[in-house]
Amino acid sequence: MYFDSHAHLNLAIFDKELPTIVSKLKEEKIYLVNAGTCYLTSEKAIELAKIEENFWSAVGLHPAHTFKNLVDKEEIDSQDNFSLPESFDDKFIGLLKNDKVVAIGETGLDYSYLKNFSDEEKEKLQEKQREEFQKQIKASQESGLPLIIHSREVYTECLLILEKLSFKGTGVFHFFSGTIKEAKEILKRGFYLGFSGIITYDNERAKNLEEVIKETPLEKILIETDCPYAAPKPYRGQKNYPFYVQEVARKIAQIKNQSLEKIEYQTFNNALNFFKIKM
Repeated sequence: MYFDSHAHLNLAIFDKELPTIVSKLKEEKIYLVNAGTCYLTSEKAIELAKIEENFWSAVGLHPAHTFKNLVDKEEIDSQDNFSLPESFDDKFIGLLKNDKVVAIGETGLDYSYLKNFSDEEKEKLQEKQREEFQKQIKASQESGLPLIIHSREVYTECLLILEKLSFKGTGVFHFFSGTIKEAKEILKRGFYLGFSGIITYDNERAKNLEEVIKETPLEKILIETDCPYAAPKPYRGQKNYPFYVQEVARKIAQIKNQSLEKIEYQTFNNALNFFKIKM
């Protein structure tokens, strides 16, 4: 059994083929958490989790939705009930009461979206991201739910904000792509690292991540697809699916010189422990 710790079957791009995907996931005994990116996708993640016993959900506001920008067509099938910017307010908090919500996220910081703004605008939008991240950290503290953290090249700043708020809970830095130094700082604070299909690529970043994985205790590793994005080899460039999480596990087994069965077993149990799921 495999556990995809970060999927997005709650996005519109999967709507037409969802029954087929769900059937295959059951057949292959793959479990997953669909992460929210905004209110609508958080709500949809919960709806899917209520129907499918091997699905759980996370409620969160992605940093890309904290300012007025273009919404990826993969996410929302209609703009009728969707507007930007969003704020992690009471309607999000209300979603946390559902039994199949096991985390808050994805939330965090990502300034890569702000390249075309003036310096003054950038600072305002960066501050808005920090504010929304802090709201979700506080929600995690109050609810006891772990955090799913999205951080693109700002790991140190995310850690500083967590320390500023005296965060004592647990969290995962999903889709980790940082350095060994950054990984050690994250692990030192008790957080998990989530590894995706990018570790299977033939590039410098993947080589660096091999070194990170070697240094990361197996009990602190979660595996993920982040589908529909970043499909692993041999599916790179295609739409990603939760089934492909096995390729991530296979690469970690190779890097750590362990059996695939051990990686499968340990990462599955890591996910159960992290999300506090009883089976």
